Amino acid sequence: VNMCAAVNAPRYEGELYADEAIANPVSHYAAMRALGPVVYIPQLDNYALTHHQTVKDALRKHADFISGEGVSADAFGSSFQRGNIVASDPPRHTAMRKAMLPTLMPKSIEGLRENFERLADDLVTALVAGDEFDAISDFASFLPLTVVRDLIGLPEFGKQNMLKWAGAAFDVAGIQNERGQRGVEAIHEMRAFVSEYLTADGVKPGSWSSRVFDLVESGKLPSDLAPFVIRDYINPSLDTTISAIGHLIRLLADNPDQWQMLRANPDLARTAISEAIRLGTPIRSFSRIAARDLDVSGVTIPAGSRVMMLFASANRDEAVFANPDQFDITRTVTDHLGFGYGIHTCVGMHLAQMEIMSLIRAMIPLVATIETGDAVPVMNNTICGFANLPTRFHAVP
Repeated sequence: VNMCAAVNAPRYEGELYADEAIANPVSHYAAMRALGPVVYIPQLDNYALTHHQTVKDALRKHADFISGEGVSADAFGSSFQRGNIVASDPPRHTAMRKAMLPTLMPKSIEGLRENFERLADDLVTALVAGDEFDAISDFASFLPLTVVRDLIGLPEFGKQNMLKWAGAAFDVAGIQNERGQRGVEAIHEMRAFVSEYLTADGVKPGSWSSRVFDLVESGKLPSDLAPFVIRDYINPSLDTTISAIGHLIRLLADNPDQWQMLRANPDLARTAISEAIRLGTPIRSFSRIAARDLDVSGVTIPAGSRVMMLFASANRDEAVFANPDQFDITRTVTDHLGFGYGIHTCVGMHLAQMEIMSLIRAMIPLVATIETGDAVPVMNNTICGFANLPTRFHAVP
């Protein structure tokens, strides 16, 4: 890409992957949105889409903004991760999505609800009876690590390393700073495990991984796509949900009036979840490549340019969300892009919402107030969340 080609886009000189921006990204998004719907980031040689409508339109035009060249914010990460469901275009993307979707549709996961709710009740009951706990390791991670890891059905080594591998994949989806480079080592370990040790006999019978082997056996999925599908069950299923739950707890603690309103009217739970995902936006950004010269809001983006879809900025767009930085569980506009949009909409969104809903339902009758201490941000190139969040649930008298 010719650096000089970027003359007609406003330039943003901030360092989006610096530690400071990872810990406090919101001011960066506001500054970028103020410059316009399309900005050029010279440091990355990337364009970035910052407004809600612009991001949504680009996600819909998947033939113009392609994913098959990789979705990281730099060339190395993109070439390294090409071929998974997020970093592929039709027809490959269609085949992989078709293999995964049946396990993740509302009808398929309905049978999990009772177990989620029972586990959530036990968990909240125990936490209310105790003292301070960590909302990330003791609460947000509980259902993803207890139930979802089992659903995927990896043998023990894979099961124990899923969280590490997922975090690594999201680091590589940024740039190859120190975090990205560390991520590459972990991804090599995951790939070796999936290709060398994962066999139809080694996975849990009846699990999602087992089903992938069945699809290959019956000729419904090409065998070369199977490792990618299994890796796509591993990577996005934990961190994103854990992050969203962490944001929700923090937001409810910081806005006690909203928690009381939710307790008085449990039907607002769906909007509360939506707001936590909008404000937290677990995945900050994925990139696309311009398939041809594109005109976006008056800016010419040359063919071959890397274009960042800043979901997190779009989700705070003042033009769409009134008082965008406010956590408002009565908000009527819930059109956030926290699960993406278009053909790459998150396949696991229904599962994530069910997990979070189970936790809220368990909290409403038992937790009078929520208190949190200082949140420690998770230092990851792509995931926005907390590494630790000291929390206390005060029991209903």
